[in-house]
Amino acid sequence: MPVSEELRSLLKPGCVRADAAPVAHLIGVNGSGMKALAEFLLDLGWKVHGSDTQALPNDLPPDSVWHRVRFSLGHDTANLADETAIVVHSPAIEASNPERGAAVQRGLPVLSYVEMLAELLSSRTAICIAGTHGKTTTTAMVATMLREAGLSVSAIIGGEAIAYGRSGWAGSGELIVIEACEYRRHFLQFEPHVAAILNIEADHFDCFATLHDAQAAFADFAARVSPKGRLILPASEASSRAVANHAACPVERVSIAANDESADWRVSEIVAVASGSTFRVESPGGESQVVTLPVPGQHNVGNALAAIAVCSAVGVSLDAIADGLQTFRGVRRRFEVRGEFRGATIIDDYAHHPTAARATIETARRAFPNRRIVVAFQPHQVSRTQHLMDEFAVALALADETLLVPIFAAREDTQIATRTLGELAEKTSRNGANVRVLTSLDHLSATLEDSARPGDVWLLLGAGNINVCASPR
Repeated sequence: MPVSEELRSLLKPGCVRADAAPVAHLIGVNGSGMKALAEFLLDLGWKVHGSDTQALPNDLPPDSVWHRVRFSLGHDTANLADETAIVVHSPAIEASNPERGAAVQRGLPVLSYVEMLAELLSSRTAICIAGTHGKTTTTAMVATMLREAGLSVSAIIGGEAIAYGRSGWAGSGELIVIEACEYRRHFLQFEPHVAAILNIEADHFDCFATLHDAQAAFADFAARVSPKGRLILPASEASSRAVANHAACPVERVSIAANDESADWRVSEIVAVASGSTFRVESPGGESQVVTLPVPGQHNVGNALAAIAVCSAVGVSLDAIADGLQTFRGVRRRFEVRGEFRGATIIDDYAHHPTAARATIETARRAFPNRRIVVAFQPHQVSRTQHLMDEFAVALALADETLLVPIFAAREDTQIATRTLGELAEKTSRNGANVRVLTSLDHLSATLEDSARPGDVWLLLGAGNINVCASPR
């Protein structure tokens, strides 16, 4: 059932009456994007119900969004309240899910997460951040700078912005910033006013058989940007240069190389310290501004430059951009320092692609010089591990010690996953790495407790659930 005009109007700011709040039921509500959507809808004045097979944490802080969501553990038709107005499901929820089936039988609008985002964007001025890596961090940077500049911007981010303790919120203005994910070509449902494509690499091999397929999808996304808007692209990447030919809007190119004459936005005078960087930004109009970025890593300098160009495209001054950027505190699970354990520093990071893994290890080397770097890596999906095995083996060998835990492999053959992990261990070892294969996350926790030494830096990498080991007993 399509979304009615009456229901669509209730997705706009200020249109929900407190005494008549509609109910949205979110299936798979515990996912990062779905949690952001829940926060957004609550800000609009909706009531939010949700279900998930993953339980909520036991130690919820007093301001947690989950205190405002009617949560059900597990999926059951009984979870669908009589007053439900719309049902939204995460991409992982199959059509056979009982709650989806019950909603269809009742004639309720049933939308995927991406379809719901498209509904929200249809009545707003959309800023979309795309790319193989860096989407979450860059989206959070843009949202932070716009918010700190005084714009009542909405945001739906795939991770929690640490400064705000939230990953989604609804502002009263027209601007909304979201991640635009290429998986299954989801981002082709959006019509951005301003967009950034941070990078294009081979990934998501279950829907892009080749890099050329991925490039074609990004080209189609570029063509969807409003002719009156702006597209931000990296100057030095050949894939992005090809994509630019498909855009009907003005294109601006960014580069962190001071001498890159092909770039409209450049940086120079980069000074990196353990906590972040300072650098000078040079704009297409010749303006220059020194900015402070409070998160480490050269890759984040590139993310920040793209975010700066995006904010400039919607009219924010460089002075206001600089003021906003220095308030940025990062995103959960992106080089997130979780604390100390027996003198070892524990860092949690979502890196699940060789490029991201390399960037995270190199960032740790710069931030913590002359310290032993131990990487515990949980590969995400067998197909990605197989296709990018050589690249993973080179990246993981940059650590002083590499611990491999079983592949996070939803609906994939466990025997193949085990064999693939062994092949990864062998290839990483051939690159000179000290590699150990662990049998489980419990085995990793025990290894951390037994082997952590004062001065160590332990990087827990992966997009699955390896982060549960980031708080050892």
